[in-house]
Amino acid sequence: MTHLSLTFVDNGTGHNDMVLQLAGRSWACDSYYLALDDGVLPSTDCSTKIRAVLRRLLAQWLEAVREVRTGDMAFLPYDFSDQYTGWLRCTRTSDRFLVARGWSSVEGWSFAPSCIDVYAHKLDDFRIDGASIEMSSQELHKSVNESISRAA
Repeated sequence: MTHLSLTFVDNGTGHNDMVLQLAGRSWACDSYYLALDDGVLPSTDCSTKIRAVLRRLLAQWLEAVREVRTGDMAFLPYDFSDQYTGWLRCTRTSDRFLVARGWSSVEGWSFAPSCIDVYAHKLDDFRIDGASIEMSSQELHKSVNESISRAA
């Protein structure tokens, strides 16, 4: 089974406190733009808000992959930075997904983590960074649901 997770590890800084794990590798990123998201708990920026925005982000991941038909793609953002964003591209192949990690020049401040629909199915400048891994649809859904549970 291929492991995928996105986890918030509160270090009180808003930086290097989110961890993407995919197929035995890890990448750290920042929760800063999750704290600034006005779409969820707009009057606060505490760890409770970050966890709530993360749960909303991950729920949108599930929505995006459920909508994908064979041969189509879903783009799942995980790293929101000033000058780029990190993404997972999930390409559906019948009951499986090819998952590729990569990035885009779309700035992290240009859209809210709680509202990813503008890019969820079309990201023109996605650049893959590493090999794709294959996951069953069931594995992908289970992994994302487990990340949602950990963010509670």
